[in-house]
Amino acid sequence: MHSTEPSYFDTDKVEPHGYFQTYVQLAAEIGPRGRVCELGVEGGESLRMWRSFFPLGEIYGVDRDKQAIWPAGTVKVVGEQNDPAILADLPGQFDLIIDDCSHEGPLTQHSWMLLWSKVRPGGYYVIEDWMVALRSDDRWGPCWGPGMLKVAESFLTMLANRDGPIEEIRYRFGLIIIRKNLDYKPEGK
Repeated sequence: MHSTEPSYFDTDKVEPHGYFQTYVQLAAEIGPRGRVCELGVEGGESLRMWRSFFPLGEIYGVDRDKQAIWPAGTVKVVGEQNDPAILADLPGQFDLIIDDCSHEGPLTQHSWMLLWSKVRPGGYYVIEDWMVALRSDDRWGPCWGPGMLKVAESFLTMLANRDGPIEEIRYRFGLIIIRKNLDYKPEGK
């Protein structure tokens, strides 16, 4: 059931998408000191939401638009989602990385490949709005083609080895939630 009550956060993560409850659950698991990075800043409302979920943490926002809005208490990173140069502005590892950026399959996959190593063991990488590959509607227009669906499918192969990098993947409306294996050690480390 969708709520008609106004939200404190003016982000599409609340409505129309309904991601909010999932993010509340992840935030409760991570705790108030979570380190978060979101790709795609736009008006800054999502960053404001993360800031409230993680009041003792660090919130980074990456966007190519210098005119995007980074709320107080967040770290501004200007750059393309798939540009290796952004790594210099994203020190350490993160508890949660959210890709709410282009929603284009190849860019989304490249961002994941670039940033997966920045997710701490036990942390999460979330891809938003993957359903653009499956449907047409008034908001998104016609289906964006198979690129995003191929990216969504590509993660399944990483579950073939129980000692691999991915502990679990949850697919739900609009979200792919990928949890890094807590015990994963890349070869050579």
